[in-house]
Amino acid sequence: MASVVAVSYREFTPSATALESMIVTLILASAFAQSPELQVDLHLDTPTQMFTKGLHLDAPTGLEAGISQLVAGETNVVVEVLWPPRKPDHRKRAFDLLGVVEGEVSQSERLVLAREPSVARDAVAGGQIAVLISMEGAHGLGTGDDWRDVLDQFYDRGLRLLGVTWSFSNRFAGSSGDQGGGLTAEGRELVKHARAKRIILDVSHASPETTSEICTASPAPVIASHSNCRTLRSHTRNLTDDEIRCISATGGVIGLNFHAPFVGGGDKPASVARVADHADHLAKVGGHGVVALGSDFDGYIKKPIGLEDASKIPELWAELRRRGWTDVQIRGIRGENFMRAWTAVRAGAGSD
Repeated sequence: MASVVAVSYREFTPSATALESMIVTLILASAFAQSPELQVDLHLDTPTQMFTKGLHLDAPTGLEAGISQLVAGETNVVVEVLWPPRKPDHRKRAFDLLGVVEGEVSQSERLVLAREPSVARDAVAGGQIAVLISMEGAHGLGTGDDWRDVLDQFYDRGLRLLGVTWSFSNRFAGSSGDQGGGLTAEGRELVKHARAKRIILDVSHASPETTSEICTASPAPVIASHSNCRTLRSHTRNLTDDEIRCISATGGVIGLNFHAPFVGGGDKPASVARVADHADHLAKVGGHGVVALGSDFDGYIKKPIGLEDASKIPELWAELRRRGWTDVQIRGIRGENFMRAWTAVRAGAGSD
């Protein structure tokens, strides 16, 4: 009979602590696999398309960022923009567009109005699409002295982001579209009021002077929702390296814009690869934490080759992976960078 060697059970079995660690890791991995990753688009002009064409967000055709395209491209947090165009009665149009967004949310179980970051995360975890509301240009507040009350009304109905200008300077600030100056006296009051309401300030379309004034020593993150890099594509709508650094220093983000004239031209046409070049440059100048997505779909844009609608966005992530971007960095650009900034603003940074 062969001799029996006494062997301790612990020589073949992990310690209790190791087992617990393995179990926790498996649980977390399972939860992560089951929960969809956040993907935020910081600028969609879809409300304008729905308003002018009489469409709904679930329309099978006619939209670049309807529900079908968003789902196919895995975008689950959308910033729907109230864009008052270059026409009279800006305030009325802004309220009309707000009504369109509210109607879509109320009629669809797939959509949730997200007033807080936690609501957006819960919506995504539940397989829904979180909707944030932004205004593109403070001229949408009207021409009266009651602009504070008007902003409060929009805020109470869900507005959480405010672009101070559009393509022309207004009573509050200078625009990059007409080489405007910086903030006016009313503009400084607007910035103060928005910060007190914990509204995210958006400097896309703003002049360099306006951007500098809002960002310098800002107590809260500032964003440029849909802007690219002037170093790569010389256009007044694109940001200088100084502006990129200034926004990054606030803890804010910059959403990559897909409008072809802002992306490329000549021997470097607008394409997925050229958009990725802008992402690389933003990361080089401001750090990976400053990069986000702000496509400008449904905003009458000329689309880059390979990014024709919201369903094609995964092509950009694939290109960045080929360039060596890590999963963590891509999760950042997809949405976590913005969620960090939004959480900081809502936590009270910059409020009086």
